[in-house]
Amino acid sequence: MQISPILSSMIRNRTGPILICLQIALTLALVVNSIFIIQLQLEKISKPLGTDVDNNAVFNVALVDPLDDMEPFIKNDMDEIRRIPGIIDATILSQPLHGGGGSDFGFRPVPEVNEDLVRAVSMSESDEHGLNALGIDLLYGRNFRADEIVYSVPNASVGPSEVILITESLAQAFFPDSEIANVVGKVIYQGRDDTTPIEIIGIMSDVAAHWVNYDSEFAQEAGYHLALLPLVQTWNGEGHYYVFRTEPGSQDRLMAEVTDKLYEINPDRLFWEPSTQAEIVQSAQESFRAVAIILGVISVLMVLITAFGIVGLASFTVNQRTRQIGTKRALGAKKRDILRYFLVENAMLTTIGVVLGSALAYGIHLFLFSIMHIPKMSFTLIPFGVVALYALGIVAVIGPAVRATAVAPAVASRTV
Repeated sequence: MQISPILSSMIRNRTGPILICLQIALTLALVVNSIFIIQLQLEKISKPLGTDVDNNAVFNVALVDPLDDMEPFIKNDMDEIRRIPGIIDATILSQPLHGGGGSDFGFRPVPEVNEDLVRAVSMSESDEHGLNALGIDLLYGRNFRADEIVYSVPNASVGPSEVILITESLAQAFFPDSEIANVVGKVIYQGRDDTTPIEIIGIMSDVAAHWVNYDSEFAQEAGYHLALLPLVQTWNGEGHYYVFRTEPGSQDRLMAEVTDKLYEINPDRLFWEPSTQAEIVQSAQESFRAVAIILGVISVLMVLITAFGIVGLASFTVNQRTRQIGTKRALGAKKRDILRYFLVENAMLTTIGVVLGSALAYGIHLFLFSIMHIPKMSFTLIPFGVVALYALGIVAVIGPAVRATAVAPAVASRTV
């Protein structure tokens, strides 16, 4: 079959083909980038967090009238919670992990000021029970000792800690040329100019930083760069986060028992939405799920609109060329020739569309890359999108094309 007659026909009736080409191009560009962003959202949701999320519960607890000295009160609370059968361990945090909020500091592995060596580190404070209560594995070194825990005094500044626990990824980032086990005992320095050495006493398994799921430059740099300081913030009169780890399957029951026990110790308390760690994580990830769902719906709609457009153009062409089709049949054209005509025409339109769409997809990705700090897209998505649109075009045009093959020469000759 010659291409030139098909091309001439499309040029004579160019409005429909131009619109279909543009629609195919726009669909390819938007769907490819949408699928890429959906992949990013799903990767964020599926990233391992490094804690016992399924068995941790988090209570935001405060006294109606905070005490001047909260340390003995907090220690008593913790002791009573740990005595409850089924509670594996309990600790206190200034912010729950994986909730999207928290503190960050810059640390460097050398005493000299060196901007290039400063690493963004997501910080959390904990006592000697923190690792066990959160379900974090200690790979090398030791945990905090009870005598190293600093209970901050209200309205008093706390100086740099003398010891610190860091994740395996952070240890590799600080000392890439050292074996992980040999990082224990090395020192790091806070900020860009503080010269107080902080000893790394232990290496934890990787734990997600506070913003591990976000797209900012800091979040991508921090990743699993989390550190624990031996500190309990008692200045927070508005509330503390009590975190306790339960035996599997007993979380609901033990959350109720902990609530009753805390009220028994001191009824003048306020509780703000006691939650499981899984609920906190789910809440923090809602926006990622929403983005994935919205982009998925938009992609499906774009594909359907494009398919309907191809069907509409092919149907219009069949109606407009009924007499021409009948004439070809009368001159000996077979059904497969008619079918091939429409398939080739559709392939030509799709080819023009995907070439434009590939360039547009790349341009949109570069724009998103520049403003959102997202990773670079694997451009294997574009060939997959091209193949999918060719398949879509064939499926969409096959119905009208088959209908065209059914045109009888006698009926076509009477068509005006």
